[in-house]
Amino acid sequence: MRRFLVLCLLAGLLQGCAASEKKPNDQAQPGTAPATAPSDQPPVTAPSDPPNDAAPAQPDTGQTQPRYENDRFQGVTVKKTKEDTFEVKGKARVFEGVVHYVVEDGHNELAAGVTQASAGGPEWGDFQFTLSVKKENPNTSLTLILFEESAKDGSRTMELPVPLP
Repeated sequence: MRRFLVLCLLAGLLQGCAASEKKPNDQAQPGTAPATAPSDQPPVTAPSDPPNDAAPAQPDTGQTQPRYENDRFQGVTVKKTKEDTFEVKGKARVFEGVVHYVVEDGHNELAAGVTQASAGGPEWGDFQFTLSVKKENPNTSLTLILFEESAKDGSRTMELPVPLP
């Protein structure tokens, strides 16, 4: 009786393994479309064109400004206007349109602030602000960090680090 039970379990196991290893037929029957395996992953789509209300492209000056993005910030650019002054522009999709930022040199926070986007999430709102910050040490590099503040505990969420030029 024990051997019969073991034999049945083994047969069931082998049948289950054989069913999971079935491969789709490589040759389609005439008049039918080829079979495709179902996928748990969403289809990959190409990025869409920017919306019509997007700001027009800036004139080509030979130098293109890098743009930084994540799920909450889009098309963020930084332009150095003076020795210690920077102009920051972009779009944000943050709660009530409140954009928080800090400037760090790798060790210390040198500046912090808040600005308002033209629209609150889930819409994309434009924001722009001028930032004045001076390096404490000339050999350091500055990083602007844009973020959304958590309504739950006030922590930084969805940080976007942007190196300052």
